[in-house]
Amino acid sequence: MRIAMVGLRGLPARGGGVERVVECLSDELVRRGHAIIVYGRRNYLRGAPPWPDGQVVLTPGVGGKNLETFTHTATALWDVMRRDVDVVHVHSPGPALWSWLAALGGRAVVFTVHAADWRRYKWSVPAKVMLNVGLGIGMRVAREVTCVSQPLAEELSERFGRDVTFVPNSVGAVHPVSPGDVLGDPRWSLRPDRYALFVGRIEPEKRLDVLLKAWKRASVDLEDYQLAVVGDFMSTPYGRKCRRIAPERTVFLGPQHARHLAELYSNAAIVVQPSVLEGMSLVLLEAAAYGRCILASEIQENVAVLGDCGIYFKGDDVDELSALICRYLRDERARSFVGGQAGLAVAQKPSWTDIAITMERIYHRALG
Repeated sequence: MRIAMVGLRGLPARGGGVERVVECLSDELVRRGHAIIVYGRRNYLRGAPPWPDGQVVLTPGVGGKNLETFTHTATALWDVMRRDVDVVHVHSPGPALWSWLAALGGRAVVFTVHAADWRRYKWSVPAKVMLNVGLGIGMRVAREVTCVSQPLAEELSERFGRDVTFVPNSVGAVHPVSPGDVLGDPRWSLRPDRYALFVGRIEPEKRLDVLLKAWKRASVDLEDYQLAVVGDFMSTPYGRKCRRIAPERTVFLGPQHARHLAELYSNAAIVVQPSVLEGMSLVLLEAAAYGRCILASEIQENVAVLGDCGIYFKGDDVDELSALICRYLRDERARSFVGGQAGLAVAQKPSWTDIAITMERIYHRALG
């Protein structure tokens, strides 16, 4: 089967949940004998090594936060029309704005919703309108629709009156990494089991500011601990603001990937995810796979991932989060037990091979 992946920034993934999900899925599909074409953006892939498992096609687009996704997807789908492709897999509501082009050309369109992008705080009103229009078009022209979040799949199914298949994300095998390049860096002075960890995009819905306020209160009684923040804090006004208001013993590490990120997960005392908007969080899956004790906001999407194996707090509740940070950083036995349960739970979830098999069935249904 020949499958075109549209709506991401390109592969290999250099950060970003959609790119990492598509990379893992595509690698498995290639192993199962399928041919994958991924449409990418030149600025995202500049300096990146070639993706070894499939073909990456770069098409032009107009720069800018609001226009790049829409214009790049349009040129990508025009390019699809001249290729021998069986299935066009469109990722996310913004790119789905142009999914009618592939449908009009007789291609089988599969549409995946990774998160409720139309609710993100960073988008202007016109951008949110376009995202909602894209969502509506994708929901109507796609032969099959999938969603990585069970609660969101149910919401979309009811809203649009059609079947939406829940296909979860997964996490590959993890390998704990001993303290090395990151913890040994004198700029940060991190020590094993003596820091709380935040990983993710630094945008308003991720609520890093709430964590920083909670950390300011908790750290008064936790002089032996630090808060480590992983993410690009320089690219947005919100990120720069978080850097300015950060209390003492907070270190901003910037983006971290591969072995360095594994080192940070492996040696963290707790992982905190205060986000109020998620699909199926890869951070939660990865932290659980490393056996970390996770403090997460009590939203449906997070509870669906962790079940009884997470420690939850009400979103934006600084007092509750501060109290939980103090409790679990002070109690090594409790956090070890919670982390162990999380590791066992995530090990029972579908693997990327399982998910690739599920997507094969969905592609065949789309082809009729």
